[in-house]
Amino acid sequence: MNIKDVASLIQKSKAAMLATVNHSGYPEIRALLNLADEKKYPVLKDKALVLDGEKLSLYFTTNTSSRKIEQIRFNPKVSLYYCIPEKFLGACLTGIIEEVTDGAVKKDFWQTGWRIYYHKGSADPDYTLLKFTSEHIHCWGGFSIHDFGDEK
Repeated sequence: MNIKDVASLIQKSKAAMLATVNHSGYPEIRALLNLADEKKYPVLKDKALVLDGEKLSLYFTTNTSSRKIEQIRFNPKVSLYYCIPEKFLGACLTGIIEEVTDGAVKKDFWQTGWRIYYHKGSADPDYTLLKFTSEHIHCWGGFSIHDFGDEK
């Protein structure tokens, strides 16, 4: 398995599982829309997932008012998990997540169907775009384990 295989796994995964740490120090996991899914978001191809050597950057949307944003602001170290269970493929990415504040970038990612969540469109104060940058990727597939990036 190479880093491009990991990117392919992410693009085919139905959802992204995000783990943050709450104020008591316990992990909390929730599903996010997988913007790197090229079938669901073809216009975000080559934007929602960016490969740089053995590091990946991924983008997500969420509500600014959500508990996860409060947790990210407190501690931006997070984990992401992607899998295709029927093929015994999985990847755990650890790294830093940050809020994107550039209005032009947020507008560039905007999808019309998201008005159900953000009634005022890309300028809605409750619309947050997040950027995750991996530090380490631990994955399995083809009956073996693979690691990419720095493990801290």
